[in-house]
Amino acid sequence: MAVRNYYTVLGVGQADSKEIIRKAYRKLAKQYHPDLNPGDEAAARKMQEIGEAWEVLGDEENRKKHDQELAGGPKKKPFTAGPTKTTPQSRPMTEADFYNMIHNFDSVLSPDAIKSSAEKKKDADANPMDTTAMFERFMGFQGPKKKK
Repeated sequence: MAVRNYYTVLGVGQADSKEIIRKAYRKLAKQYHPDLNPGDEAAARKMQEIGEAWEVLGDEENRKKHDQELAGGPKKKPFTAGPTKTTPQSRPMTEADFYNMIHNFDSVLSPDAIKSSAEKKKDADANPMDTTAMFERFMGFQGPKKKK
């Protein structure tokens, strides 16, 4: 779809300043204003085009976008493949990595591992993950005593 050139609607150049564009808009707005041309549909359509052109060209951000659209869209960098740094986390998984991962899962989640873990838990009277003593030493106070 072709982009409408609002510079031609206002009769100004793309390099003209905002002040020149404003003066051109005001001159055309006076000429085609519906109050001065009652019942003239062509003047009403022209006034609408002039208003759209001023909305775009009167705002710096919108004007920059419009200029890019007229030039064929935003400029993009062409794709260039260059050297990359491969870290162990970004490289593909090898067969040895896959074997190690499965071995680690099996050592933790196999039925034998779960059974031995449950037996150790029965035998142990203290929780190996209990960090209460370490916390109390760090904070410098003792919490409530546990009932045995």
